[in-house]
Amino acid sequence: MARVGFAQEGTAVSSPATSGEWTFTDDIGVTVTLPQRPTRIVADLNAAAPLWDFGVRPIAVSGWTVATDASWGNVDRATPVINAVDGAPEPDLETLIAMDAELFVTISWAVDDVWSFTSREAYLATQQAVPIVAISVAGLADANMQRFVELAGLLGADLETPELVQAKDDLETAVAAFSELATEKAGLTTLFGTVGVDADGWNAAYPPDWADLAWNQSLGMTVVEPNVKPGLFWENLSLEQALKYPSDIFFNSTRAGRATPEQLRADPVFGSHPAVAAGQIGSWNQDFILSYQGMKAALDTMIATLTPAQNGTA
Repeated sequence: MARVGFAQEGTAVSSPATSGEWTFTDDIGVTVTLPQRPTRIVADLNAAAPLWDFGVRPIAVSGWTVATDASWGNVDRATPVINAVDGAPEPDLETLIAMDAELFVTISWAVDDVWSFTSREAYLATQQAVPIVAISVAGLADANMQRFVELAGLLGADLETPELVQAKDDLETAVAAFSELATEKAGLTTLFGTVGVDADGWNAAYPPDWADLAWNQSLGMTVVEPNVKPGLFWENLSLEQALKYPSDIFFNSTRAGRATPEQLRADPVFGSHPAVAAGQIGSWNQDFILSYQGMKAALDTMIATLTPAQNGTA
């Protein structure tokens, strides 16, 4: 089976330590320079999960997704959660300072967006106490993953351990298998979205805004694109619009509070969606983990759903 390589280019420049200094330029254009390599790392969970897989173990996490099991990946669940307020993403500033945090790592969906903060003021207040770097999760997932590889290496991770070499090889094998299957079943339509339990409505994902879905498309998957402007991520719909975007497969988000396949089939409205009625339902970790292990897990889930799926339900 042919191997599919990963994009290597980054959108920003980083440099290894020189004369003890540590420097990294993140994906929103912020350059952090420290006297030495930071070792006490705190991270938003969406950044902590890939860093953990690459060998960097944050001492605490925060973020929007700490209540969602799929977001944790391989991160030790005993890792302290230091959200300032339940249900809000900001790390508690006093706790960050008390923990002697040397760097806070987060993600960014756009050059003017930092995921972990609800306001520019909250971001700046934290930045004054602890340097912040943000890795982009826009564009294509394979390129974003390489930025986490780069950051992890600069933070001291050994990227050539037997475990990581094997994980990279396993991902390349999964990419090739997925691309072959997706191309074979290009006539089969897939739709990604989020339907909550007892929700009044649902959201259809716009693939170009999601780095994993855009990557899936580049590998041959046929994904339904809702009629929304780029940058909105979703089309917000009522349950009565369940049939607006028929598809052969429906992938529902794994975020906390989302409906299970059984609940989708039992719903008197959404159960009429052709993919749901046919039982062709998959799970989608919209907080995709940008590591070899995390991206392989996502592809394995889609391969398992695509393999038995039949065309013609939509």
